[in-house]
Amino acid sequence: MATPNDIARIQSCINNKLDRDVIGKNQIAGIIGDAPSHYAKSPSLWNAAFRALNMEAIYLPFDVDEPRLLELVYALRESDQVMGCNVTVPYKVKIMEYLDGLDKKAEQIKAVNTVVRTKDGRLIGYNTDGKGFLESILAPQPGQERPFEKSLRGMDVLIIGAGGAARAVAFLLAESVGNGQLQICNRTPEIARYLAEEIKKVFGNASAIKEEDIREQAPKVGLIVNCSIKGQGGIRKSSDGKITILEPYSALAPANPAFIPATEYGRPEFYRAWLSASLSDIEANNRASWSLVLSVPPNVGFCDLIYFPTETVFLRHGRLSGHRTLNGKGMIVAQAADALFDKICREYLQKLGIHNPKTYKSLFELMYEAW
Repeated sequence: MATPNDIARIQSCINNKLDRDVIGKNQIAGIIGDAPSHYAKSPSLWNAAFRALNMEAIYLPFDVDEPRLLELVYALRESDQVMGCNVTVPYKVKIMEYLDGLDKKAEQIKAVNTVVRTKDGRLIGYNTDGKGFLESILAPQPGQERPFEKSLRGMDVLIIGAGGAARAVAFLLAESVGNGQLQICNRTPEIARYLAEEIKKVFGNASAIKEEDIREQAPKVGLIVNCSIKGQGGIRKSSDGKITILEPYSALAPANPAFIPATEYGRPEFYRAWLSASLSDIEANNRASWSLVLSVPPNVGFCDLIYFPTETVFLRHGRLSGHRTLNGKGMIVAQAADALFDKICREYLQKLGIHNPKTYKSLFELMYEAW
């Protein structure tokens, strides 16, 4: 079992409380982010799979601030009971600095969402986000007869965002669309240009646009994918210790919400103060988004990597203007199933002789149901 010192060291790095009695003798996996305990579905998905596989294992959220990220990685590396972890916002790029190796796809993407701890204590980074996204739109989801898209070949796609998840999705999409074109938009144009240039070197089919160019370009593509955190629920932290909220915003227009000192969070007047300071900006963002979605042909699909809330402002505007919409549930389940089946628990499944397509299918369906 994990020693008290192992758990104590992990606990000292994170903001959420771990239950040592629940952890007990279990092996440990988890999800690293700034606040996954507030919204992440991964614990329920993975723990359902662990129960079905009769594994003595538990999956935990690790809420960590960036100054403690390196120390958390060290703590996970040094515990023999840690199998691996997933990585979410905002550390999919940053964590690469602290790992012992990357697989080829993660090295190409330059972002990691899955970390495997080897028997000798090395931490190896992988990325299952892009594959998960493609599976979510090209394969029928449980209970559905048809996929969201029959094919991406030749399709032009607009990607909003250029962070870790966007990088994974962009590289896989660039390969899938073939002679189609990717347009990448990010609040910081330099980051979008950098990602577009990297993709262009490999696939030759990406370019960057500015936020103000979305209105002109969105009506010309076949698919719009939000990979940014605009519209995501929960509290977002800035590097200077202030916090804000992005849930009321659409990804289709600029967002400049007010930032409030983190010390104000939890007080009864916090949300009212934030909304009062941000209201005019939210209204401007939503008006611009409504106007834009009406200019986009109804055959264009709207996809969002966000799954909390279930329907973001971006997706709601898309749906109410007659577009097909898809949230991040299918992608999260697919990337989780891949990370469990082929990365973190691969050796365990191989020992049981069940590392096969039938097991993967049953795990995917189980995790989808556990949502």
